Amino acid sequence: MSVDAWGFDVERQTAAHRLRSLHIRLSAIRTAVAAGLALALVLGGAGALRDWVVSFRVPPWVATVLFLVLLFGVVTAVDLPFRYVDGYRLERTFGLSAQRFAGWMKDLAKSLGLGLGSTVAAGSILLWLLGVWPMWWWLAAWLLSLAVSVVLAFLAPIVLVPLFFRFRPLEDPSLRARFESLAAQANVPIVGVFELRASEKTRRSNAAVMGLGRTRRVVVTDTLLRDFRPEEIETVLAHELAHQKFLDPLRGFMLGSVTSLVILAVGAWLYSILFSSLGIRSIGDMAGLPLLAAILGLVSLPLRPLELSWSRAREARADRFSLQLTHDPANFATAMAKLHDQNLGVADPRTWEKWLFYSHPPGRERVELARSFRGSPA
Repeated sequence: MSVDAWGFDVERQTAAHRLRSLHIRLSAIRTAVAAGLALALVLGGAGALRDWVVSFRVPPWVATVLFLVLLFGVVTAVDLPFRYVDGYRLERTFGLSAQRFAGWMKDLAKSLGLGLGSTVAAGSILLWLLGVWPMWWWLAAWLLSLAVSVVLAFLAPIVLVPLFFRFRPLEDPSLRARFESLAAQANVPIVGVFELRASEKTRRSNAAVMGLGRTRRVVVTDTLLRDFRPEEIETVLAHELAHQKFLDPLRGFMLGSVTSLVILAVGAWLYSILFSSLGIRSIGDMAGLPLLAAILGLVSLPLRPLELSWSRAREARADRFSLQLTHDPANFATAMAKLHDQNLGVADPRTWEKWLFYSHPPGRERVELARSFRGSPA
């Protein structure tokens, strides 16, 4: 294996660059197609779909559900080829997926089922809010979204993630004790240490602290346990524990709450100005949902690079905490190199890629941080 000056596998990084290039091209085409579909819906497609649904003379709530189901079906049908290429074909081609097509389809069906259910529920509630509070619907929607976010964060490790991956308590008692001791050193209480059976579907490795309150736990993929030394895994876990130490989930929730409030407020104002000029009969007309979704998406775009920049700063702080907690820069550096190589993450992205796509510092920056570590406070 040939490695570069930072310890990254040259061949794997070459493949990572090829994969990244393909992802960017596919994403550009996918965005253009999605924009075309949104434009078609806004300029009359959603109105025609509404009129067709209403022609059945069913109760209003049935018409609303039927409209949302059909709208979800249209969007899904257009996006499905991109999901296949991006989520299955490329993953198999580059050796990242261990999942057969039947297994991928099963997971796709689960995600589509969740997506359909959430679309019908959220769309129905949103239309009701638009009809009841046409001036302040956005504020009520914001408050509801905050409550749902908290509930989902609590339920994710015990309900949502198990729909796609199997969990089990970490069986190795010495390794479990080692990780629990690390959490105690970081002063981060956890429920336990769990192994996520990722190898059944992917060759990627990862670790995380999931959940809130009594559902909070350390989760380690079996691929990480299999392919990394315990000392390397400790540096990865220490990074994840840092997020809990510095209340990053809470900070992220607060920042996301403020951001979403701004997006909703601005989006609601623009929607109130534009909807009548585009053939939408009232502010609560179901045919206006594609326009509202497009406006919210466009308003959120300028905030994305700012959110990523804040995320990179948060992740860099977690890296520094990991180094201070473990005092093991050598294993931190090798862990970062192995994670990027195994997951085919580009370690040296171009500047514009970093600012547009990266929520974490690039791999080379993380290795350089470890090499310059002298144990000083952050």
